[in-house]
Amino acid sequence: MPGRTSVQRVDSKSILTPASGFMSQYTFTLNPYGGCAFGCEYCYARFFAPSQERRETWGRWVLVKSNARQLIIRACRCGELKSGDAVYMSSVTDPYQPAERRLGLTRAVIEAILDSGGQPRLTIQTRSPLVTRDVDLFQRFERIRVHFTITTDSEDVRRRYEPRCPPIKARMEAAAALSGAGVRIGVSISPMLPMKDPGSFGAQLAGLGAEEYVTQYLKPTKSQFAAGSSAEAWRMMREDGWSPREYRQAREEIARRLGEERPLLEGREGYAPA
Repeated sequence: MPGRTSVQRVDSKSILTPASGFMSQYTFTLNPYGGCAFGCEYCYARFFAPSQERRETWGRWVLVKSNARQLIIRACRCGELKSGDAVYMSSVTDPYQPAERRLGLTRAVIEAILDSGGQPRLTIQTRSPLVTRDVDLFQRFERIRVHFTITTDSEDVRRRYEPRCPPIKARMEAAAALSGAGVRIGVSISPMLPMKDPGSFGAQLAGLGAEEYVTQYLKPTKSQFAAGSSAEAWRMMREDGWSPREYRQAREEIARRLGEERPLLEGREGYAPA
């Protein structure tokens, strides 16, 4: 069973990071937290943890950037963050992980952006139904998209690979709620985990009316200096017989159910700024 996660408050020097690499379409990435209590074994973000010990204990610690709101206010006032800038929240954490329910740090950051008069093009990536709490803020943005990570259609698979994460049904319902409230959404099937019935899953996804659908297979670790999924995640995939071949077959079936009017993107061609 997943263990307890330690939560530590820290002051950060900056809250905005110039985007590069996979996120180079964006101006900045914005991470209100360090670490992530969801602690998915396959998550590439563990590579960016500040030490080997932190990488090995990924999911067991969270750093709360207590001064995040003040940093955003300063960035808006000094012109570092401007209207029209493309911002991705978040690249190495989930901004709506469990600590957010109690602390409200992500909400405070978004409020600060709006109260400062800024209108960046905001893309939010999460797997948490808690995101629906902030629909009132999202509706004040001119350009925003909330991407939901939904990696599989099987609760058994979800419990095996993502035991700390919210159930699939809860994520689907949250995505539908935001879409119904007029907030543009995307669906990220990344990495796509083993599927039970990809055709039925594709039909469910089509019903969400997302603006963007994107898939990706497990991210390879090309070297000790490149971010990728852990050896344990790859072992589980092999054990479950989930190879690139099975991924391709499932992807084709999902794409067929989505139809030509909802193209299924892959990898970097997805995640375009809002």
